[in-house]
Amino acid sequence: VAGGMKGNAERPEDKENFTLLLAELRRQLEDQGAIDNKQYELAIAASAGPRGFSNIEIARITPLLDFINVMTYDYHSGSSSTGFNSPLYAAKEDPTPVFNIHSTIQRFLDAGVPAQKLHVGIPF
Repeated sequence: VAGGMKGNAERPEDKENFTLLLAELRRQLEDQGAIDNKQYELAIAASAGPRGFSNIEIARITPLLDFINVMTYDYHSGSSSTGFNSPLYAAKEDPTPVFNIHSTIQRFLDAGVPAQKLHVGIPF
């Protein structure tokens, strides 16, 4: 697992621990729903970049989630080169052709996430 501010602790077990956290949250939400007859939703905000995607167990967490907010913006904010903020498709001149909404959402679909669980976050 990687990312975040310099100095943040990064541990290999964080990937699995995130899955375990979501499983426990889902269990407790279901238990509470059985008590008060309400339905509670569980969602995450997921990174759009391939690196962030590799830090989650998407096949294991998808059944636990009602939806996934995919943060398809700021693709080039941490880059030394400029590029579109939230391109729908790759630009010919973009040195990072996977930094676009189409590639990002396709990565989730290819991993087995149902389209109806995906919410695309875009800037305005």
